[in-house]
Amino acid sequence: MLTKTKTIIIGLVLLVALVLCLPAIIGYIVQGTEQAQGQTDLRFTEIDTDFTHASDFVAGLPFMGLSTIDVDGDGVDEIFAGGGVGQQDALLVYQDGALVASSLGKGLTKDNADPTYGAGSIDMDNDGRVDLLVARDSGLYLYLNKSDGFEGAKIEFPLDEKSMPLSVAFGDINKDGAVDLFVSNYIRPEYVEGETIFNQVYGGISNLLLNNGDNTFTDITQVSGVYEQHNTFTAVFADLDNDSFSDLVIAQDTGFVRIYKNNGDTTFERIELPVTYSYPMGIAVSDFDNNGYLDFYFSNVGNTLPDFLVRGDLTKEQELNKDYILLKNLGDFNFEDVASELNAADYGFGWGLISFDFNNDTRADYLITQNYIRFPGVEHLELYPGNLLQQYEGNQFKPVESVANIENKKFGVTTLATDFNNDGWPDVVIGNLDGKLRAFLNNGGSNHWLKVNFPDSVHSLGALLTLTMADGTRYYNQIYASEGLGSDQVSSAFFGLGNNSAIASLDIQFQNGDTVNIAEPAANSVISVADYIKPATE
Repeated sequence: MLTKTKTIIIGLVLLVALVLCLPAIIGYIVQGTEQAQGQTDLRFTEIDTDFTHASDFVAGLPFMGLSTIDVDGDGVDEIFAGGGVGQQDALLVYQDGALVASSLGKGLTKDNADPTYGAGSIDMDNDGRVDLLVARDSGLYLYLNKSDGFEGAKIEFPLDEKSMPLSVAFGDINKDGAVDLFVSNYIRPEYVEGETIFNQVYGGISNLLLNNGDNTFTDITQVSGVYEQHNTFTAVFADLDNDSFSDLVIAQDTGFVRIYKNNGDTTFERIELPVTYSYPMGIAVSDFDNNGYLDFYFSNVGNTLPDFLVRGDLTKEQELNKDYILLKNLGDFNFEDVASELNAADYGFGWGLISFDFNNDTRADYLITQNYIRFPGVEHLELYPGNLLQQYEGNQFKPVESVANIENKKFGVTTLATDFNNDGWPDVVIGNLDGKLRAFLNNGGSNHWLKVNFPDSVHSLGALLTLTMADGTRYYNQIYASEGLGSDQVSSAFFGLGNNSAIASLDIQFQNGDTVNIAEPAANSVISVADYIKPATE
């Protein structure tokens, strides 16, 4: 029998052991187990960056804007990184194998107390230079590229007094050649009543802004049919039925995925979707199954939190989905959530995510940023690595981030893809809250590819691409903006070709009816669409 003293000693030892192991135990219970890594030839090499995000996450929301922008028109993107509370924004250039501060960012200034939550680049005034839009706590700003620097001004529109912009999406909903905007808005911190409110009329009111042709805007949120008071993270304009009109896809917080069909007269129709209550945050866009229609992948809270913490005011009859959502586009605005059957559902708390064929094997992959900086005691947990989901035969996905050397066990919130060295293999930039910006060069491989560069302009938005191989196989792509979360990607279309290098043709259909047809483009080459576009007549 144990003596009383021995019992006390053993009890103290067990208590100390429990305290020491508590973070690991919490991590296992909260974070869940990680899936085994898939096989991949993908390898990334990290390069240095000259930006570290800093913020006050009591005064500001946990977001940061990140955008590619080819400021000087040399065919290589610069990177715009949004600063937090007490920090200026930054413009970085790829130089000597690193991302370093650039003098091209002259004029990109802001109030230090005004955090930047979202950003995107496009030529707003049709002068051939790419401009920048920035979503901040105080409003939405347009910075015009004057070749020797930027001139910035706040965009005036009827922003609800309780709402603040998180991100901005670009489209041309009436095909008049001017950039229209959807501004995703969130409730201001001083009006927050909770983070799990589903059933009340609560949150920010987003805005659909029709360009008057001179970069002033008319708010058509109500008359267009997209009005809803609900906190919204981000949105994407894309042509979902290939009718040459930009439709609208929205990710709400504590709500739903929303898809609106463009009726062609600046009004929209809400589409019924096979989704339930959830926390969709970022939006990744691609035709992952190569059927000629764009599909959409949404991050969610995933397996991180138990139901009782996230059900909020849902009733017992209302179904909550914590899994990631992969909406397969069947055509004619019919969608099916195939995330579970394709191993794309059960992952940790996610934010921004994007879709590119990173290994050029003809199949679209997904890159996800993860971790929530506002979780109590999160600093004691083993953070998620951020998932790189590679697609395999049969459209199945497996994580490969560890093998591919692109793990990011930081507070990742948004991510970009571009091609710094113009080798046809997508490179990656990851924005970390209160941490260093990370960038990774894609080491490439033996697969063939074709890269198609588009002007970062309104004319390119919604362009449909069909690549026909010599054996009759066809691959599809589309030009869209604002993919991810508070971010905007490279204005290029990437085609992975696997081991096939014989191309018959590339056909491009623009929203305004223009077409480009290129016979037998060479594999492993870069095509500039601007070389094939007829100059506008006076």
